[in-house]
Amino acid sequence: MFRKHSVKAALYLATSAIGLITAWTLNALAVFEEADYLAAWFGSVVDWVLSVDLLVVGAAVAIFMISEARRLGMKGVWIYFLLSGITAIAFTFPLFMFFRERKLLSIRLGGGKLQRFEFDNHRVDVWVPPTINPKTPILFMHDGRNLFDELDSFTGKTWEVIPAIRDEVRGEKPLMVGVWGLSDETRIRELSPQEIMERHPEFWDALPDEYKTTGTESFGDAYVSLIADAILPFVVDRYELEHDLQRTAVMGSSMGGLISLYAMSKRPELFGTAICFSTHWLLGQSTMVNQLTSMLPTDGIHRIWTDSGTKELDEHYPPLHLMAAEVMRSKGYTEPELLVANIYPYAGHHESYWSRRVADALNWWLKAPGRDQVLG
Repeated sequence: MFRKHSVKAALYLATSAIGLITAWTLNALAVFEEADYLAAWFGSVVDWVLSVDLLVVGAAVAIFMISEARRLGMKGVWIYFLLSGITAIAFTFPLFMFFRERKLLSIRLGGGKLQRFEFDNHRVDVWVPPTINPKTPILFMHDGRNLFDELDSFTGKTWEVIPAIRDEVRGEKPLMVGVWGLSDETRIRELSPQEIMERHPEFWDALPDEYKTTGTESFGDAYVSLIADAILPFVVDRYELEHDLQRTAVMGSSMGGLISLYAMSKRPELFGTAICFSTHWLLGQSTMVNQLTSMLPTDGIHRIWTDSGTKELDEHYPPLHLMAAEVMRSKGYTEPELLVANIYPYAGHHESYWSRRVADALNWWLKAPGRDQVLG
């Protein structure tokens, strides 16, 4: 959808340039030939038809421009009307539409900007908030293709993180880093806790064959290292941030939930919070629960959001989710300051469900005003 706005803006700008060139060229010829504009406009019945038609269209265009400018908060719309008097509507209306597309894109981007990088064959999308300072929080998210743009998403739906940040997250807006996987086929290998998978190769046996087409070796450690040792330092340096683990979170869904907990456990000095939607404890089940929770830091600083729905794949999660939450509580993760372990009735395993709790989770992480009311 972001590309759509950029393409349309470019087309409008090109059309505006053509309108300006043709208007000035033809007007120059008319002046050179001493043409009578009034006679040309209203010299015959056909001229009247065309002229009135153009005037009606011009009036409709003016109404549209004024109403759209007010709706979108675009200032200086009168300048387009002034320019129309000395150039042509063929120039000013496409020019207005160009800036309208830019404004729509800015609104969709929450006033921020989306920048693209590549690290070790991974595309990385970075959403930069409208205002940024050295203490701006940093949020890493897995499955980057499903986060920002519907045209990229595997399901055609996104987490709607930018609308959540724009409309519902209170306080300072975080810089968001969306990390794409190598491929859909290698997703489980990349997002699985490598230490545990290597101890229990039998976990792979329980997976359908289509999830094992590229092999059954986890490279979760390489993925965690990519985020921790390459992307995080780059982001901190490029945007002149001061890293603080309590202002740095990692977030994912399903397998992304497992790797978020694993990343925080492996690199507790870097990641202070793990936000996990529909954590996929089914991989390894109680063994995964026990071994992954045993790795969690217990310093009273780190924080965990883990949850489950009750529909689709999530209908199998609650017993394992409750088991994991109980272990976390026994390790000192007190609620709700250090732990949120919600079950969402009638919620399933899909971006459209996860998007409904993004704002709640981020407000909790950021300790935004009113957090207790959000969680209540």
